[in-house]
Amino acid sequence: MVTKGKTLAATAALAIATLAMGCATTEMTNTWTDPSAKGAAMSRIAVVCMTKDAGLRRMAEDATAAQMAGAQATPSYQVLGDSDLKDRAAVKAKLKAAGFNGVLVMRLAGINEQVTAMGPYDTFDGYYDWGVGAVYAPGYLETDTIVHVVSNLYSLDQNKLVWSGTSKTFDPASAHQFMTDVGQAVAKSLQKDRIIL
Repeated sequence: MVTKGKTLAATAALAIATLAMGCATTEMTNTWTDPSAKGAAMSRIAVVCMTKDAGLRRMAEDATAAQMAGAQATPSYQVLGDSDLKDRAAVKAKLKAAGFNGVLVMRLAGINEQVTAMGPYDTFDGYYDWGVGAVYAPGYLETDTIVHVVSNLYSLDQNKLVWSGTSKTFDPASAHQFMTDVGQAVAKSLQKDRIIL
């Protein structure tokens, strides 16, 4: 479980360093849309990944913006450079001056592990025989790393939240693939909810 004060870079590095090898999957676990949101009003969206690691930030913003084919999405570092993201007023002023009317803010919300005992569950005989042998054998538990990301889309013109989504990714193979998968899931959800065209 991620503790408070951990940065996105540190926790992402920890997760990727301890991943179980397997097929990564990303899904949106929940979303919310402002009923009054209109896709046409979000013509230019800046993508901001909140992290102190400049390299990870650029990779995450590039991967997500590239997936948002239905909108004119731009990685925020292209406008803001490597300026301090903690200065909200300066960030907002630069984005508005550059003509953005929306901003997608992404942050790592948590990393945890899920341990599962794998075996034949369909019959008592099969499960019992497997279970008796398995509990005495090392490595019979399967561990999945699960990474949660919260993505919020705000209207800069109205200064309000118009869409929010939480994603979870099972066993990401690399930081780049992880962010590409998250960006794709977010983009599909925004299109499904008619926030971007």
